[in-house]
Amino acid sequence: MQSIVATRSELLDRRRRAVFVAQGRDLLKDKRTALVREFRYHEGELLNGLERLRALAVEARQRLDEATAVCGPEALRSGALVAPTGIGVDLRSRTVAGVRLFDLRHDPVLRNPATRGWAPALVSPHLDTVAQAYEQQLEWLLDLCALELSVRRLATEIARTTKQVNALDNIVLPQLHDEARRIALTLDEREREEHARLRRARARRASRDTAGGGPDYTRSAA
Repeated sequence: MQSIVATRSELLDRRRRAVFVAQGRDLLKDKRTALVREFRYHEGELLNGLERLRALAVEARQRLDEATAVCGPEALRSGALVAPTGIGVDLRSRTVAGVRLFDLRHDPVLRNPATRGWAPALVSPHLDTVAQAYEQQLEWLLDLCALELSVRRLATEIARTTKQVNALDNIVLPQLHDEARRIALTLDEREREEHARLRRARARRASRDTAGGGPDYTRSAA
């Protein structure tokens, strides 16, 4: 345990620091409340989106298996090679309680048969069915990726802020209050000792005055 200099200035300093730490803790609690509110707002949206993405992935896989069985893998590979690639995206950010969140906007992913790179009259309809299924999956994935990143950042910051609040509540503030209490007890003890010393000094002086303070009648008679 560290030694403490028991002075009035140290006592005031501990009390001042305790007030400052309590204010910081309250600010962190307000920050955590704002983060939790934002997290809950997006959590349900993310969970529903992930469930929808899973269903789209299952459906796309089924369409791919069907097309592979009907057309063969060579036809699917040829269609994939001629299909145009590249999707324009725009990543934007905003700040909530000091946490940077993201919003991803993108060009349309779904295409019509005429813009997929092959002539619809020359290929099996299964190829368009597979392309459409995976386009829907990709579009949903792009819609969710920024949302998931934001939710993860919110969860991480909530956990970090909670640790800070607990540290201030359970370690820093109790230590400051304990140090202030120990300093106050030491100062009170010193004050009591000083009063007792003054009382003893007054009692000794009064005793001396009483012992030698009367008139000397014997010397006067001589």
